[in-house]
Amino acid sequence: MKVTTDAREASSDHHRAVREFVAAARAIEPTRWEQPLGEGKWTPAQVAEHVRLSYEIFSAQLSGGQGLRIRTSWWMRQLLRWRFLGGILQQGVLPAGARAPREVRPGDGPFDKDAVLVALEEAAAEAEAGLVRRWADPTCVMTHHVFGNLRPPEGMRLATVHTRHHAAQLAPRAHTD
Repeated sequence: MKVTTDAREASSDHHRAVREFVAAARAIEPTRWEQPLGEGKWTPAQVAEHVRLSYEIFSAQLSGGQGLRIRTSWWMRQLLRWRFLGGILQQGVLPAGARAPREVRPGDGPFDKDAVLVALEEAAAEAEAGLVRRWADPTCVMTHHVFGNLRPPEGMRLATVHTRHHAAQLAPRAHTD
C-alpha cells in the first residue's frame, strides 16, 4: 500500500500492522523472549520495546513534546528523501542496516512481555488517533532522525512500514535453528 490521502484507510492499515506485530510478539515462546534473534541482533523483547518507544516519542511530539532529533543536514535530508523515502512509503520496505536513533533504542531488559505489549498498543493507538485528528493540519509534523519533518499521511505510513518490518523479524521463520 502506498501513502494515501484517506485518513480512515491509512488508520485501518496502521491498526492492522500493530495487531500483526502484537500477535507475532505474543506467539514468541517465553524461553525465546529474551534471546537474541541472531548474532548481534536484538531480542524479541528489545524489538517490542523499540517499537513501543517509537510510538511513545511520536505521541509525545503530537501532544506538543519533543520528537526525534534530526541528525542530517538539510541537503542530506533532501538527498535521502529523494533516494529512499518514496520507495519506503510505496513499497513498504525499510533499507537493510538502518539503525535506530538513540531515543528509541531499547535497554538490555529484561522486559515483561505483557506490560510492553499493552503499553505498545496504547502508545500506537494514541499516535494513530493524533495523526488522524491532525491529518490535514499544515502545522502538524512528525520528525524522523534522517528524513526530517513528515506530514501526517507520511508519518502514518512510515509508522505502519516500521511496525510491519519489526513484525516480520518476530515471525516464526526468523527463529529456525
